[in-house]
Amino acid sequence: MIGVPPPLLEFLRRYDPEIRSLALGLRTLIHEEMAPCHEYIFAMRSKVVLLYGATERVIDDGICHINVFVRQVNLGFSRGTELEDPAGVLQGTGKAMRHITLKASIDLRRPEIRTFLRKARRHAGLARRQRSTAKVVTRVKVSKRATRLSLPSDIGPNIGRDMINDSLLPNRRLQPSAAHSILSRRG
Repeated sequence: MIGVPPPLLEFLRRYDPEIRSLALGLRTLIHEEMAPCHEYIFAMRSKVVLLYGATERVIDDGICHINVFVRQVNLGFSRGTELEDPAGVLQGTGKAMRHITLKASIDLRRPEIRTFLRKARRHAGLARRQRSTAKVVTRVKVSKRATRLSLPSDIGPNIGRDMINDSLLPNRRLQPSAAHSILSRRG
């Protein structure tokens, strides 16, 4: 069983169990086919992204990636247009990228997934994996979100809770009463 970094579990918590399971299953499948490789994980507003490459420069030298959406998981290939696809399995109309959409865990059994992962690995010039020494180097980007405070309800409906952050007073933390007085002066 492949270990799952705790931040990845936190990123995936917002998704239904089926999508979480699908994303983690696809991650395991990629580790089996691509190792040794590098993995870079981060969350965006609308999706969670897992990038895979032969070097730590996975953004520039990426081979494949997983995009986790609310209703589906995409397995993307950075140079998908360069991969042989006589059956037309790969989707997309971009200049270089192509993807395969997965919507249920049963989709992980599709043989073309492993076939395209192997093609992408060979196309990138990665040597055949060796099970005994194969490893994946994982990095996770954890975002530095604005500090959100619990504000008194009498501040008013026009004030967004996400407007309060440490940048208002960089050297000290705001207490709800202090935030209330600052907002009162701003408006």
